[in-house]
Amino acid sequence: MNNAIDNYKCTTHVLNYHWHKPKFMIGVGCMNHNREGSNLSTTSNALAAVNSKPRSHSINYVSSDYESLDYDHYESELTVREEKLNGYKTVVATNVIRWLIYFSIAICTAAVGIFIDTIIEYLCNWKFQSIRNCIDVKHSTMECLIIWILFTVIPTIIGCCVVLFMEPSAAGSGIPFVISYLNGVRIPRMTAVRCLLVKVISVVCVCAAGLGGGKEGPLIHIGAMVGGSVVEAWWKGFKSGPGRKIIGPLQNDQERRDMMAAGAAAGLSAAFGSPVGGTLMSLEEGTSFWSSSLMWKVFFCAAIAFPTYNAGKNILYTNNTNPSESVRSKSIYFFGKFNENTIYFSYSEFPIFIIFGIFGGVLGALFVNINYRLSIFRMKHIISNRKKLLESVFVAVFVAIVNLTTMILLNNCQKKLEISSFNVVQIIVIMKTAFTFMIGLLQMFCPAGSYNEISSFWLHTQEENIRSLFHYPIEAYSILSLLVYCVTYFILTELTVGLNMSAGLFLPSLLIGAAWGRIASKVIHYYSPGIIGNDPGKYALLGAAAQLGGIVRATISLTVVFIEATGNVQFLLPLMITLFTAKWTGDFFTDGIYEMQIKLSGVPILISEPPPLTSDITTEDFMSDTVCAIPHILMVGKLVDILNTTKHNGFPVVASKVCYCRTTIEHKCYGLLKGFILRSQLNVILEHNLYLSPLHDENYYTKLELIRKSTFICDDTLLFQKLKVKENERSIVIDLRPYMNSAPYIVRLVSTSSYNFYHNYNTNKINYEDR
Repeated sequence: MNNAIDNYKCTTHVLNYHWHKPKFMIGVGCMNHNREGSNLSTTSNALAAVNSKPRSHSINYVSSDYESLDYDHYESELTVREEKLNGYKTVVATNVIRWLIYFSIAICTAAVGIFIDTIIEYLCNWKFQSIRNCIDVKHSTMECLIIWILFTVIPTIIGCCVVLFMEPSAAGSGIPFVISYLNGVRIPRMTAVRCLLVKVISVVCVCAAGLGGGKEGPLIHIGAMVGGSVVEAWWKGFKSGPGRKIIGPLQNDQERRDMMAAGAAAGLSAAFGSPVGGTLMSLEEGTSFWSSSLMWKVFFCAAIAFPTYNAGKNILYTNNTNPSESVRSKSIYFFGKFNENTIYFSYSEFPIFIIFGIFGGVLGALFVNINYRLSIFRMKHIISNRKKLLESVFVAVFVAIVNLTTMILLNNCQKKLEISSFNVVQIIVIMKTAFTFMIGLLQMFCPAGSYNEISSFWLHTQEENIRSLFHYPIEAYSILSLLVYCVTYFILTELTVGLNMSAGLFLPSLLIGAAWGRIASKVIHYYSPGIIGNDPGKYALLGAAAQLGGIVRATISLTVVFIEATGNVQFLLPLMITLFTAKWTGDFFTDGIYEMQIKLSGVPILISEPPPLTSDITTEDFMSDTVCAIPHILMVGKLVDILNTTKHNGFPVVASKVCYCRTTIEHKCYGLLKGFILRSQLNVILEHNLYLSPLHDENYYTKLELIRKSTFICDDTLLFQKLKVKENERSIVIDLRPYMNSAPYIVRLVSTSSYNFYHNYNTNKINYEDR
């Protein structure tokens, strides 16, 4: 036995194969095994990772720096003993705690959303009022320009600096990383509290500065981070006493992933008032493994977040704590409830819906393509923090100058709308928006009783603009003003998305689409007044849906979001036609914006179906056999040497009697498969000297808790740090059987079957066995 252990050698090997357009098949193991001791080999990160290489700035780049979440159910002697000792009462208590955690996630996500909304509204009102006084009271254009630049540049500098110097992972909307995490990729800093705080500060600064970015996308990321942070808080609260037995089964990557999926859905639910849409978005764009149990949890979280957010905002605005009046005092529909007379349609309009979808898909593909080229340029040339900060300042100054310049050059004057211009439903729905909108309009060089039309866009929040585009009468905006706003905001959004700030593109996309949708409605009204009447709202809504669908490429979830945000299911069919057409058209030219950003980040993502024409390929054909297996009984010194000389995150455990590793190119390993163990678990065993005390002593739960936490508390610097043990402990023999997973997945299938098995069974490792 000792000779076999002493002869065990292992060297570092890196997988050198990946599938075309690999998408998140991480941590796949391949095992060639014979019961009598023939060859045995495994791989880690198959189909997704490639040899370490310099960043290529290509959309086909796949980084080997990412690892997968540990989805496999951890079955060992430790967990079996725990289950027997705890009994059924502990199972019930664990389920109760689980639902309380989901409830906490919903409440906290809604609270963060209320805080962001309140601060943004206060800062924007301060900014807009200062600019209005400067123009219409002091009549000083130069002073107005200086004030506008200051109100744009200062928040931009703050929002950019906190990201650059405190938490770079908070940049962007965060949705690509949420999608990656929910699909099984371990994203660094995904649940860091500092990242959450920086994200909140940065998104407030973006919206207050008036850049082409929104808060709805970041709120989804914030919800996911809240989900991860809340569950960690519960873990810490139960880390001692009898509660550790209850919270123990929840300490794993799968539970955390589910709770972060619920947090993301709660974020969208709070942002748009769409709990069902948030649940479907989590399914359609995020979570790869879905079950009825997870669906209920996610929907529960989203359903709690929406009324909490709505009631909280109403209490702040009205100081009314009466629950029965809070809902009635203000519309619960984000876009405002559309009148049934507005949303009517005929089958003769179907060609118009299809044309809207095609145009939205083409414009969305153009947006994605330009953003891709800008991203490549930034990755090559804007590398240092100094350049990134200067870029953000330049964009902020450009935004301020463009806004004021368009107001001066395009002095389109429009008479202030009378309340009689609105129908009863519009007055009830957008009462707050209508009056603040009219009060805040600039006269500039227009005669008394008129206002500068383009100023109505730049001096109001995004929410006010989207509701006005949806609900104001057809004469409220001219084609020229809408066209200038649409083109200008398209450019500003392109420049903003990609800055080192937390900026989303949901509302900017909706505003761009609603603007060209109103242009189309005015053209249609000119040639065929009977189709639209005097209300262009439905075509503004379709334009917004087509534009957002053409950029994001979501269909089912966006359809439900629009239905819930408008409160009218009557327009379901036109929305479906428009969104599906926009997606198909956009997919013909480019990937969606989030897929493109994921690929540029090098995150390995697994598509839902295997590539075509691969049924004749076996799993063995594309698996690598250059990975180490370790004996179930070996010396501590040998185990330390293996961990210090390899980069694998998982190791098959074999019978040590005949196990050894050759140092040849083929690197074949021999032995009888016993189980599988993770590097993180081995690190904990060695760092905490678990091998020095009996397994089933009074510190049993402490050991089990350390093993469980090892799968999600370690980053790469901790995971691959050099391990050291005392010299007198190197000769101690350690038995890995109590700690290893004794029931790993083993397959011998064609590649398509293995692919589907990996995707559908919620696993991150597969062992291949050759009998």
